[in-house]
Amino acid sequence: LENMIFSLELAYILLDKDKTVTDAKAKQIIVADAVNALLVKVRNQVSSENDKLRILSKSNTWVKNSFKVLDPDIHSYKAFSLCDQNKSVLLMQDIKSDNAYRLGELPDSLFWNDKYLIGKQDKLQAQLMETRTDNEKDSLRNVLNLVNQEIIDFENLILNDYPRYYKFKYQNVDADIESIQALLDEKTAILEYFIDDDLLHIFWVDHQDMLWKKVPVNSLVLKKNIKILHRALSNYSAVIKNEFIAYSNYTQNAYWFYQNLIAPVLKNKRGVNNLIIVADGELGHLPFETFLVEQAPQSLTDYHKLHYLLNDFNISYSYSSTLWKENKASPVPQNNGQIMAVAANYDLKPDSSILNLRLPYYINSREVLMALPAARKEVEALQQDYEGIFAFDRLASEKNVKEIAADYAILHFAVHGILNKNNPVLSSLVLSEDNDSIESNFLQAYEISKMQLNADLVVLSACETGYGKFEQGNGIASLARSFMYAGASSLIVSLWQVNDLSTSKIMGNLYENLAKGLPKDKALLLAKQQYMQSAEGIMAHPAFWSPFILMGNSEPVNIKQKGNFLPYLTGGLLLLIFVAAWSWFKKS
Repeated sequence: LENMIFSLELAYILLDKDKTVTDAKAKQIIVADAVNALLVKVRNQVSSENDKLRILSKSNTWVKNSFKVLDPDIHSYKAFSLCDQNKSVLLMQDIKSDNAYRLGELPDSLFWNDKYLIGKQDKLQAQLMETRTDNEKDSLRNVLNLVNQEIIDFENLILNDYPRYYKFKYQNVDADIESIQALLDEKTAILEYFIDDDLLHIFWVDHQDMLWKKVPVNSLVLKKNIKILHRALSNYSAVIKNEFIAYSNYTQNAYWFYQNLIAPVLKNKRGVNNLIIVADGELGHLPFETFLVEQAPQSLTDYHKLHYLLNDFNISYSYSSTLWKENKASPVPQNNGQIMAVAANYDLKPDSSILNLRLPYYINSREVLMALPAARKEVEALQQDYEGIFAFDRLASEKNVKEIAADYAILHFAVHGILNKNNPVLSSLVLSEDNDSIESNFLQAYEISKMQLNADLVVLSACETGYGKFEQGNGIASLARSFMYAGASSLIVSLWQVNDLSTSKIMGNLYENLAKGLPKDKALLLAKQQYMQSAEGIMAHPAFWSPFILMGNSEPVNIKQKGNFLPYLTGGLLLLIFVAAWSWFKKS
């Protein structure tokens, strides 16, 4: 297959250079389609995630080749499908595998064996990334090679004995524009992006229209501006020390992003209140709601008076349009309708008897973590108003979380998050130390992805839980994505280190809004606006209210409130009315 791909690459180049060939572009489209199809086959023949990501990176190059020869007026549907099909493809395969199992396509023992082997592979790969001796790494590599072979043998078994399951899991899912539009209501649109070398491709999809817009933006300039805006939003010390420079850095870049990423597709688009953003590359590091619709005054102005995109739209995010469609059409998770909220205690240290079971990385990392007093108050406030389990101190441990998380509708983590930029699978939520001999109390990304959750919503009230390294075909490698792998239908995550006080206020507002039955995107938007209304001076800067974004399904979530006797009173009243009516009927 790789030889065939190489030959087709040569054919594409020759067609590009030979000006005597008739219908050269049409032939290049055929060649590009063939290469894209072959790359899918090659990707499905390898078991290692690293190999899959390498092939997906090559697929991305061929999407760019296709875009060079496709006509926006003729091939917009094909271009959208190409743009979307390589985004979060590995996550899509995992979800499709679970769906196939639920449809009875694979016996329980084989399904769980598949999960076990992939989990073992992930764990070994993660251990190889940790600081270990050469002998330890050699031993781990030998075990990993054996596991990789087991996975190859297992997939061959599935291919031969359960071809329907294999096809369901590994078939390439095209972004079916019609089925996506059928799930969009008249007030909702998807904005999907693709970063090319000298162009930014923007796709607008609503319930009846589709638009492909090419905006002349150099990728290097775009990435530079992303870093500038992210720094302007995330550097609290700079915001506080020099208000004028902070104001200028933020407002100029926020308006530039609106002009280049939003305005080009908004012309004549009316009636849309909800935007679903499917970012590409490092665009996933930005909260689009901070973009400025109008140019801000050059002189320092009250942040309350700026025209944010947040003022015009409810905004949520997804790793791909196809993933949004699958999420939207998925059955409602089965859970107890309650909250599991966790507030870690970082004053608890491992006992001397347990120290030799912890790698130095875990010990050193825990030593530098500051206490989060507002996080504890955040969870205590939830405990007063809602049904569920609320874990503090030693109960807020990795072991307890893994044992009970599957039962709950909402998972809330008010803890420190540690981002590992070089090895995203080692990024973690740091829980309380309980001296467990097995668990490290660093709940890492690869461990989260192997959990089986039924949550309607996961709230990661922690630092940088949605920020990470971009991996082509897999999206932003973050803790958020790991919870998607585990089965969560939506998440609220942070894009930089959050402020303890503003986070506590926003979270309190969020749950009040969710309890009223509001959709998650609207509940989060209002929570931010409510915070801004009460914030004074520099505390109204977007750095304090915009780090949290919603990923995934925006449908309302049912929360069981404490002391809410209205359902019982209503039921009792209806019963009395029924008894009275029955008595009257009998007398009559």
